[in-house]
Amino acid sequence: MKTDFKQHYVSHGFSTILMAIILMTVGLVILVGFNLLVSSWQKAILMESRYYQQFNQASSSLTWAISQNWQTPKANWYCITEPTYQLKACIKQSLLKIDKYVLVRGEAEDFFLYMLAHFDNNRLIVETGHWLDYCPEKKAIYCE
Repeated sequence: MKTDFKQHYVSHGFSTILMAIILMTVGLVILVGFNLLVSSWQKAILMESRYYQQFNQASSSLTWAISQNWQTPKANWYCITEPTYQLKACIKQSLLKIDKYVLVRGEAEDFFLYMLAHFDNNRLIVETGHWLDYCPEKKAIYCE
């Protein structure tokens, strides 16, 4: 009785190679998925970091604006800048019907923070709680 050992070993070796290819494919899919996940985390971190940088810059601009001497506010924005720290603040007469507020805007690129203040002797007088992260005017066009 003669047995064909050669054929038996060839088919057994093929299943081993097939299993190795399947494991490598699964590993590759897992690595690609993990890479996509890490990339999305990096993007989220960069966006959040940029947001906080802009927020802090705009907040610093508002704080700086309080200590400046200003012209009497008009219906249009009047802006001043501080080049060393790249601060920019603007004021204009608010359209709110109460208390004759002055609208103060701190800028950082395309990010804005607002504050309501009173105007007295070329200075801004800010009351506690009048800081805003949105424009208080009824129409957004009045904040542009």
